[in-house]
Amino acid sequence: MKIIRITAMWCMSCLVMRSVWDKVFKEYSDLDIVDYDFDDDETEVKKLNPGKVLPVLIIYDKDQEIGRIIGEKSKKELFKIINRLREENPTT
Repeated sequence: MKIIRITAMWCMSCLVMRSVWDKVFKEYSDLDIVDYDFDDDETEVKKLNPGKVLPVLIIYDKDQEIGRIIGEKSKKELFKIINRLREENPTT
């Protein structure tokens, strides 16, 4: 499973979520995390069409998007979403 994380230096929600993501993602050793900054990686970010709310996590299985997590979420919510996506896409 691959997660593209779109954040920005000026985004307070992005800064808050960093520590939550770190705690959640370390529980899944097979996750491939790719980071894009909304401003610094503008060309790549535009291709992903993240919308207007940050942060955005775009989850892929075998190069196919299987979900998006937008905005702030609790650690519990993130675990629930990731586990649900894994169950729905057992090849990850």
